[in-house]
Amino acid sequence: MQGDISMLAGFFEGPLFHFDEDGDWMNHSPTQAGEDLRLSTELVADLAAWDDEYQATYDDDYPPDSRFPSPEARAAWVERGKELAARIKQESPFVTSVDYQANGSYKNGECVI
Repeated sequence: MQGDISMLAGFFEGPLFHFDEDGDWMNHSPTQAGEDLRLSTELVADLAAWDDEYQATYDDDYPPDSRFPSPEARAAWVERGKELAARIKQESPFVTSVDYQANGSYKNGECVI
């Protein structure tokens, strides 16, 4: 598998999208993507922590209120994700580019690493 991946974020889904072994474009958890893309355990743990931070913003009582506690917290999360996307590109022998979107912070194709 050689190619492009997308790094998004969404509630209750893995943040990394790439083609699976059947050729289907699917979302993958950090652990599954780590196996598929041959990422280090450190990077997989950092990706999981980044995704967990996003998942923790979910407001189960009223989902439209789901958000980070401050604009600064959101900006820090977006920046950490950008650094993680660059690490994926550096570490994986399969990834040619990472389209980083951070749940709408960047439009599709706007921040490609």
